[in-house]
Amino acid sequence: MRQSERWAESEIRAAPTFGILIASDVRFVRESLGEVLGRSGNFSVLGECGDQDEILSMSRELRPDMVLLDAAVRDGVAIVRRLREMRAVLRVVVFAIAESVDSVLLWADAGVAGYIPSTAAAADLCAMIGDIGTGKQPCSASVAAGLLQRIATSVAPQPKSDTVPQALTPRELEIVRLISVGLSNKEIARRLNIGLATTKSHVHNALAKLNVQRRGQVATWMQSRSLPG
Repeated sequence: MRQSERWAESEIRAAPTFGILIASDVRFVRESLGEVLGRSGNFSVLGECGDQDEILSMSRELRPDMVLLDAAVRDGVAIVRRLREMRAVLRVVVFAIAESVDSVLLWADAGVAGYIPSTAAAADLCAMIGDIGTGKQPCSASVAAGLLQRIATSVAPQPKSDTVPQALTPRELEIVRLISVGLSNKEIARRLNIGLATTKSHVHNALAKLNVQRRGQVATWMQSRSLPG
């Protein structure tokens, strides 16, 4: 065997392999991703699933190293929390997210190990997943700067205040419960059968009353008061 062949064989043996479960409610998306990842040689696609029940049951049964979750899956943030509660070592990677500070923080608060932005090229997908699997996460310069700014703001000394959060209306409390499990404004509007503009108004008012700046803090507020989700 030639030296180059021995090196190639050694590289194949040394290549990291992840058992991946692909989750998307769009069939051709999950099947296409399965084909791409399966051809790479570095990933073992254990299965493909769609809704929350399938995702949870197949994760429990197949025990993948990683769940690749479509950001468009309904109640996706809540699913991430359920998966993390089920297996703390499970790495959940969300794909096709809008790469903004708010979006990244929302998924990070839920417990994802990393994300693939909606702007990522198919040719870069395997490398990005491999990097996340080894503890690396590329992100845009604007997101990195925004995250640093958020962290600096959160750890800065805050002036003492005796202000008590204003009482929430029954509708606002309902909105807060839905925010705490990760629902988006569109999902809340659909769940409550109200307009999107009305939903945004309720969300804005509720966050202002709770004295919080981002949606991910709502779950912490709920837990601190032992309110049921």
